[in-house]
Amino acid sequence: MSFIGLVMLFVLFLVLVFIVVGVLFHRRNTQNTPSLLGVGVLLLQLLLIVLFFTEITARLNEVFFDILWWVIVVSGLIVGIRKIKNNVIVSMLNIFISLLLAIFMLLLLFITSM
Repeated sequence: MSFIGLVMLFVLFLVLVFIVVGVLFHRRNTQNTPSLLGVGVLLLQLLLIVLFFTEITARLNEVFFDILWWVIVVSGLIVGIRKIKNNVIVSMLNIFISLLLAIFMLLLLFITSM
């Protein structure tokens, strides 16, 4: 099995885990309105995904973009974990997209280091 196939299986497993955890937390907790910080980080993550696939990031300074990438990934994880009691759905999306962005960057680093 190829490396990409293993990564895709891992991502599918993460999706399944997040769906199960989200459903369990959603039934137990009452949902509040999502925090502005959670929605802001989610929008930054979605913008980063769009920039990644449109290859606009190739024109940017590599060191600056790497720092920006990891700051958004780590902030998504932190906000997702801290705000999980306010709104489970936004927090689970933040955590999942952060892990997905981390996988993209690690794949990019592995491919360019070959």
